[in-house]
Amino acid sequence: AGAPTIEEGDMELIFSTPLTSDADSIDTGTLPTGYKSYQIFFNLRSDRDTFHQGFEYVYFNNDQTVTNYQLFTVSGGSSSTAVTSLAQSLPAAITSPSASGDANFFGGSSMVVFNPESSTAFKAFEVTSGSNSKASGTSSSERINSLRCGVWRNQSPITSIQIVETSTDSGGTAGLVAGSSVQIYGMK
Repeated sequence: AGAPTIEEGDMELIFSTPLTSDADSIDTGTLPTGYKSYQIFFNLRSDRDTFHQGFEYVYFNNDQTVTNYQLFTVSGGSSSTAVTSLAQSLPAAITSPSASGDANFFGGSSMVVFNPESSTAFKAFEVTSGSNSKASGTSSSERINSLRCGVWRNQSPITSIQIVETSTDSGGTAGLVAGSSVQIYGMK
């Protein structure tokens, strides 16, 4: 008995959007039902201009109360010695290159949400997030890779997902740039 396999047709694209103009967030609206898990792919870039990385939170059902989430992060930057681990009351987090980096760099991240339709269990998730914001350079702010796992401490089924740029620029908010995209697949 080998590892389980995913058969064609087991995963369906249930949401996709490429941004055609800059936006502070991406909202899925009401998602279809009938799925055991979600696989989410992010290709994002922030317009933040004072640091090399943007920072996006992923909220469920527009619950933006950060203490309703629990997140554990292990991340490393450009330096081989720059490794951190941190547990916080935060939602899933994605990093993306920003306007401080070279043009046309977008970050690639993926996320799995387990048992999103349960009405009895909290919702667990895993995130792999990475981005490069410059073609050369060694600053840990220019290159980062993070592994995150967490839970949304809510028993409600997930009906919508919001991706919100949280980085600030000199007191103002930053946003996601045109060309950023999100795809969500539902696993049957």
